[in-house]
Amino acid sequence: MYKMLVTDFDGTLLDSDEAIPLSTMLEIDRIRKDGVLLTIATGRVMKSVLEYNKDFPFIDYIIACNGAYVYDVKRDKVIFKKNIMASIIKKVKKVSSEYDLCFCTDEYWYLLKGSNAINRKLEDRERLITDFDTFYEEHKSNIYKIEVLCDKKKDRDNIYSILEELDLKILLNKILYTNKQYGIEIVMNDITKCSGVEKICKLNKLDIESVIAIGDDLSDLSMIKNVGMGVAVSNAESSVKKVAKMKTSSNDTKGVEKVIKKLL
Repeated sequence: MYKMLVTDFDGTLLDSDEAIPLSTMLEIDRIRKDGVLLTIATGRVMKSVLEYNKDFPFIDYIIACNGAYVYDVKRDKVIFKKNIMASIIKKVKKVSSEYDLCFCTDEYWYLLKGSNAINRKLEDRERLITDFDTFYEEHKSNIYKIEVLCDKKKDRDNIYSILEELDLKILLNKILYTNKQYGIEIVMNDITKCSGVEKICKLNKLDIESVIAIGDDLSDLSMIKNVGMGVAVSNAESSVKKVAKMKTSSNDTKGVEKVIKKLL
């Protein structure tokens, strides 16, 4: 019945050590041999997900940057991409200048530190912006998602309200990162993980009812609500659990693997 499994990455397929259990990988390999497609739908950039596919290839498609970049792994082909408009990038930077900003391309998070910069170690997957004007000219048509990073919830909520009032035709998603930072994810307003799922379904002539989607946060809500079987892990946000047709255990107790065994 089900032809494609779509799973969020952080907080869903990956455990708290950012690893995928071997037994889960074996179950994914089994269903792919039976013809079920495996899609990763994530807020991450595409390159970051591909790092996991090197030694044990298990991914058919990647929906990166919350739907703004859709990639066919086996054919090494971009199916869809929609960058954030240059005018919006400038406005977001101006409004959020006090806080750390990440500009997500297909390969890296580019970190621009604000005047109230959060004291955190730069990760290997991030590149520090030392000259924004130079970065902007090089990447202004290659930025698919922006993240605003705050160390206080009230600061995050204030920036969120300001951006909403500006009516920039963007989609805003509040998020609490694992390091307890408060963030806002920004993509263009017609971009969701579900829109990415729909594009892959159309390419493969699949009915969206034949899709299982598993996730944990607000960026997963649209696809969990609209596919044939939407599943929430036990560590999911309450709003995600409310729209899910099925619940499973947490990302640290092989929740995705349990769904595969039960439904596929």
